[in-house]
Amino acid sequence: MNNDNTTLVITEDKLKALLTIREKGDFDPEVIKHLLNEKGIKHGIDQAMLQQIAQNPKPGSYLIASGTPPKEGRDGYMQYLFSSGASKESKASLAGEKKMDEKNIDFREIFNVPSVSAKTELAIYHPMVKGEDGVTVTGQAIPARKVFELALRAGKNAKISDDDKNIIVSTASGRPWVKKAGRNVTVGIEAVYQHEGDVDIKSGNLRFNGDVIINGNVNDNMIVDVAGNLRIWGFVSRSNINVSGKLEVMKVITASKVNVGGVSANLDEVDKRLQEIKETILKLEKTARQFLTTLRENKKTVQYGQIIMALSDKKFPHMKKQLDGLMELVNKNKQSLPEEVKNAAAALNQLCGIKALEVTGLDNIKESLETAIKFLNVTDNGPSDIIANSIWNSEIAATGSVKLLGQGTFNSRLVALNSVEIKGVARGGEIISRGNVIINEIGAPMGVKTLVRTDKEGIIKAKLLYNGSVLQIGKRILTAREDYSMVVARLTDDNEISLY
Repeated sequence: MNNDNTTLVITEDKLKALLTIREKGDFDPEVIKHLLNEKGIKHGIDQAMLQQIAQNPKPGSYLIASGTPPKEGRDGYMQYLFSSGASKESKASLAGEKKMDEKNIDFREIFNVPSVSAKTELAIYHPMVKGEDGVTVTGQAIPARKVFELALRAGKNAKISDDDKNIIVSTASGRPWVKKAGRNVTVGIEAVYQHEGDVDIKSGNLRFNGDVIINGNVNDNMIVDVAGNLRIWGFVSRSNINVSGKLEVMKVITASKVNVGGVSANLDEVDKRLQEIKETILKLEKTARQFLTTLRENKKTVQYGQIIMALSDKKFPHMKKQLDGLMELVNKNKQSLPEEVKNAAAALNQLCGIKALEVTGLDNIKESLETAIKFLNVTDNGPSDIIANSIWNSEIAATGSVKLLGQGTFNSRLVALNSVEIKGVARGGEIISRGNVIINEIGAPMGVKTLVRTDKEGIIKAKLLYNGSVLQIGKRILTAREDYSMVVARLTDDNEISLY
């Protein structure tokens, strides 16, 4: 066999050497050795294949040497742990789903502002992994691709984790941001989010962990839920506003529900009702026990439910009013009430009407009441204030104070766990405060019923109190039978309301 019958070819990438035998004949292993030396092949030679060819040199092509390809490395890269602002239903998916029933899509929930709480992991850096050089069949090195590291930096309101230098953690609530400059990557938090324009169907509902400034209005049927302070430069119309911090509305709030500082303000009235009912239940139980003892001594048998129902009608008729008032509050605030309060209401419902006949004891009712009251007493997010221009036909609750700088409040319900100050008028609706209440005018010349209520230590001041207006301080109630000016209402030592 000679070189004309045997050829050796190296592939272009120099990672393979192929031996080709054209015709069957005598085979001289020295020919292959000569070809290997001639081509300079010295890496990855398949000795087993050469032995197989020597033993059975059939025509064909044989892979007799293989190089080692380079093992690729990996550049360092960032893994971001916060949403980029993509929606629950992304634009792409909405566009692609041509058959989707658009009636079932709430377009107000499509677009979200990315936000995180304090002490949240924002990003993880995965360092580069170096590659390994390869070798050609001729023994030459094949350099692996050069890989690069990124320089990780913590921006404003963020820091490198104390536990891992490759993790960035937020130090404040807000909107995450990323800045890239060459191989430098900075991750930080913008604690105040500026929302340009209106919150409407185009922008979607606004939910954010941090402070927010809305440079427009909040239009009909929208939700703004902010874990921080909120300033609205425009008006609020027919919307739900939930703020954990302070709320400022530069224009009018109309036909909306506003809750500032958590659920505490809304639940304050519920708490008072439960406390009153608890006191009544304890007295009812004590009286029922006395009746049972007397009946047993006289060897008479009466069902416990009959005693409860009889006492409710005769000795505790006010309990029905208390229960009705609680149920009205529960039904009004059903969606925002904690389960503990709902359970207490369900238990108390056993005492309403003819259902009282089936009551065999009050222990479960007392336990549910106690659980709800304890829960409400520890649910306190601190005082958060509302400052607005005017309020029309709305429900407002704040764990702090309410201050209105414009026309005032009209046919609205205001609840404040601190003071209420209204530069204008309060016409129609209710104002409920634990602190002092200062209003320019209460009621209206046409006798629109307006209730202003505060705790027994509170003072109600008004430059003008119209006939028909109702003032309540503690449990004492006074209905104005004429117009009064320069009113300073407080409880006297005789537990009566004095207007001067």
